[in-house]
Amino acid sequence: MKIKGDVMFAIIPVLIFSVLTEDVLPTPLLTPPFESTVNGISEIEIPELELLECTDNGVVDYEVWFENLPGQWSSATFHNGGINDAIRGDAPPEGIASVINTPGEASFYLSQIVNSGDFILAFYGSPPNRADVILNPRILILKVKETFKIVGVLDFLMYSHPPEENSEFTFQALRWAEVKDGILYVSNAHRTYASISGGSNGYITAIDIATHEILWRSRPLVSNSQNFLIEGDVIITGYGFSYEDDFVYILNRHTGEVLRSVSVPSMPNYLFLDGERLYVRCYDSDCVFSIN
Repeated sequence: MKIKGDVMFAIIPVLIFSVLTEDVLPTPLLTPPFESTVNGISEIEIPELELLECTDNGVVDYEVWFENLPGQWSSATFHNGGINDAIRGDAPPEGIASVINTPGEASFYLSQIVNSGDFILAFYGSPPNRADVILNPRILILKVKETFKIVGVLDFLMYSHPPEENSEFTFQALRWAEVKDGILYVSNAHRTYASISGGSNGYITAIDIATHEILWRSRPLVSNSQNFLIEGDVIITGYGFSYEDDFVYILNRHTGEVLRSVSVPSMPNYLFLDGERLYVRCYDSDCVFSIN
């Protein structure tokens, strides 16, 4: 398992029928706005993106892209719902439960972990289906990396659908999360046409960890990529889908305002930053940008 950071996680050996479980009490978050709620004005330097190269890929050869990255990826997946094996972990890091139990005997299963600064972020969703895919991740556990102390168990159920819309095909699952300066940044999106949910899809939300207050929410249709990046004062993310526009976006980290958009050939799935190079794995293309 490839994990980026100063601390390499210890891997628990895989034991048949042996699963680490944990009892938790999630905090249900309030329904967020399903429109942009920017947080005032913040004057920052806006990075420039310049396309250096963009080459066709084999569509399904994600392992090649990950293996060629100039650094380690910052997350791992733990079910068969991923689209590549390069970032799939054999077993969770020590101290991370495979299954969490909540009041009412509801159980949620680990789908992904993200190494974010001083925190480990663990994503949990519905029990695996017949294909061993964990659907609809909605619970996020924040643990301190050094001690594995829980600092938050957040339930994003109310983020999953706009008001008066509840289609099983448009569940806006937790996609990615990062922590910086006491703020939790999360993306929620469904994986079908935006029109099915009336265009209310693909958000990034900034949440105060201590109070759970929403500081801002981006406009819709800016983030359904598998991850986003925080670099200084900006967030780099991507949105796209079949027969929809495909872009890499730069957002103001302090306000949620979209500062810049750059067109890409197809849906941007993964983003990786190495110095002044931004690597973007799109559906059918591998692109490299310079960023300053």
